[in-house]
Amino acid sequence: MSVLSVSSGPTAVPVFISDFGTAFEGVARVHGWSDFRGVAGEGARSGMTGGVLLGYFENGGGRCYLANTAGKTVREALTEVEAFDDVTILVPLGLWDDGANARETARAVTAYAAAHRAMAILHADRDCDARQARGAVRGFKLDADQSSHAALYHPWLIPSGDGAQPVPPVGAVAGVWCQVDDKRGVWKTPANVTVSGDVRPFQAVTETEMGEVQPVGVLRESPGQGTLVWGTRTLNEGDERWKYIPVRRLADTVERDLQKAFVFATFEPNTQPTWEKLRSQADAYLLSLWKLGGLQGAKPEEAYSVQIGQGVTMTEEDVKAGRIVMKVGLAAVRPAEFIPATVTVTVAAERA
Repeated sequence: MSVLSVSSGPTAVPVFISDFGTAFEGVARVHGWSDFRGVAGEGARSGMTGGVLLGYFENGGGRCYLANTAGKTVREALTEVEAFDDVTILVPLGLWDDGANARETARAVTAYAAAHRAMAILHADRDCDARQARGAVRGFKLDADQSSHAALYHPWLIPSGDGAQPVPPVGAVAGVWCQVDDKRGVWKTPANVTVSGDVRPFQAVTETEMGEVQPVGVLRESPGQGTLVWGTRTLNEGDERWKYIPVRRLADTVERDLQKAFVFATFEPNTQPTWEKLRSQADAYLLSLWKLGGLQGAKPEEAYSVQIGQGVTMTEEDVKAGRIVMKVGLAAVRPAEFIPATVTVTVAAERA
């Protein structure tokens, strides 16, 4: 069998989806603010898009992608993103450029996120109040899988200085996600973090509204602390397992890492020795995750479980068809229960 090991891939690599005009075609990779300025057109650099990307880099963001929607639909732009398998966060910047299309854009981006074990960071329109932001979530009409792979933040942010125009908070939030992942891990809640860049909320959100607008994430000013990111919920309100952003992202990260590693099993016999090697490597990976603090439990068996085998995770028909199915349970930090993850590999039929 090929050497198998499970390694942790990147957890916070966004793609910012916007109309970049004729600056470039398709998808561009950028590594920092100066790089962005060289790739994006003048309008993007000085306008709302530039403000969002500046917020991203100021708050800890690193490598990211720009997907150009000029002359194409969001769905067509997402097709071009397929070539970049390290994308884990999707940020549609023109979500409210045409309010009539906001639902379609949100549904396209969240569907892509759900299918690719990624998260979408959305925002309400600029002049929405907190309750209207909550209404926007309902207006998207996302299904359960889409909503569990999405978060929405409110209000917009306005930089200091005369004549400064507000920008969506999604760039700063994406940067905070990157910052928290880098310092603590994908399992850490990306909340109660001060936003860098000398910005303030475009609107104030009251204590009463804070309790009424969940699952919307809120940015609020706090005396002595500046503007803080509050809220840690996905847009899924019906399934307790996927209510929290770090739980959803942790499960997706584990599935992505295991799936990439198990490609090595493609040309191996679909037999017990192969299954045991896969189980052993998954166990080593999850043990490391537990030791880093990504899973709760006083001992490994309380933190995770790994199941694989005929009559356990696979039927006789699965084995004959060359399918290897592993099921993993994760004791995520919150809620205190095992969260399911499933990895499937199809081996070559002639070696099964």
